Amino acid sequence: MSIIIQDKGLLSTVVSSSEALDNLSPQIANKLVGNPVDEKTIEMVIRPAKIAFTEPTVIAFSGALFNVTVGDKKLSANRMYILDRGDVLTFHDSDRGGRVYLAIAGGIKTNGSNVLESGDEITMRRDYTELHDEIFSMMRNRSTVSWGIGSYSLAEVYLSDNFHIVKRKGVDESVYRTLEDTYAVTFEKYRYALNLEGEAVDYTDDSVDNYGVSGGVFLKDGQPFIALNDFEDSTEYTHIGTIPSYHMHKLAQKTKDSKLKFTEIDVEHAYVNLYNYEMWKKSLFKAIDYKISKELVKEKM
Repeated sequence: MSIIIQDKGLLSTVVSSSEALDNLSPQIANKLVGNPVDEKTIEMVIRPAKIAFTEPTVIAFSGALFNVTVGDKKLSANRMYILDRGDVLTFHDSDRGGRVYLAIAGGIKTNGSNVLESGDEITMRRDYTELHDEIFSMMRNRSTVSWGIGSYSLAEVYLSDNFHIVKRKGVDESVYRTLEDTYAVTFEKYRYALNLEGEAVDYTDDSVDNYGVSGGVFLKDGQPFIALNDFEDSTEYTHIGTIPSYHMHKLAQKTKDSKLKFTEIDVEHAYVNLYNYEMWKKSLFKAIDYKISKELVKEKM
């Protein structure tokens, strides 16, 4: 069976979490429906798709906080739901962020391009495990569960406007002092770069090669921009530092006119923060597993 893209929205693609700009949200959504964390999800940007379902399906979505409905029912991010045949999932305005990721229990697959168009049908892989079977059985007589991941639990990793920038050796300290100013997002060239506007940075360095690393902070006409997943391998623009991977997911949720500030750190500090982030994520996933197992035990009593 399949799901049908009634309206593709602005841009909808099928991605794995490793391909996603915000790689945390698809992992959360997959965890909530019992999938492996790198199972493919539908990434939707700014104006998400309208999606119809052709059979009962367990779903979850995570990322931007869009207002979401199925008929006259309101749905919340970071929570498990079962939808029935004929249900249409509709995303409205967003209270925060611009990217949302939809996970389908058992996974999905695409034939050809991963860019979705209105009218496309996406096949459900239905690669169900014993856990999926138990979840479907549990959800048979209810549309959702009594719990989800609250916004407070994710506040630390999504709501802050502060971004670490790992210093590049040889860059003058005055550059990082300037970057302590507040910058505004002017626009995103999709998956390529996020352009910023704020206090001009007066710095050039033609003595080194500038590699196009994802998360790299570069200068163009004195203004910083941040390289995203599809940025080129090398560039003529001056590289002044790099945003660590543990802040890239919240960067992916920045939309036009949203704000950000940079805090300079060294490589050692970045590694410590990365370790702490991975430990936090591990504990979050364990909490989801525990909540699901607790619901399943209650169902069997």
